[in-house]
Amino acid sequence: MLNGCGYFAARNLSGEEVPAPKDFSFVGERDPCYLELNEGQKGLRMNCFQINGDLHIHSSRWARLPRLSGESWTVTVRRQPAVRIELADKIYSMRAEPLDDENTRLKILDNRGYWYAWDGIQVFRFEPVEGNDQ
Repeated sequence: MLNGCGYFAARNLSGEEVPAPKDFSFVGERDPCYLELNEGQKGLRMNCFQINGDLHIHSSRWARLPRLSGESWTVTVRRQPAVRIELADKIYSMRAEPLDDENTRLKILDNRGYWYAWDGIQVFRFEPVEGNDQ
């Protein structure tokens, strides 16, 4: 069982499964998306954003805290980076890459308007699954 902020907004993915584009420049600063960690499991509501055409999300600052039940989606995605993302009625098979370099993380969060980049906030970039890009 997963546990995380916004789990109340989880739902099954819906939309057309399509190959992921190489460029996600069409994504805004906070486009709603759903992150499915295990096929068939409910997708968690997130805000996707793009940087230089690459698709990203970040966690809340509470993501690293222990849970009473289940685990944070950030733990799951680090262990099994193959995910599916629903964005604008399209479903993409992607691979999550944690951006753990502190300078990169701080720069991204600063550019997103965070006045303080809490240690717990984790940033992930998504790459199309090989053989599944346009």
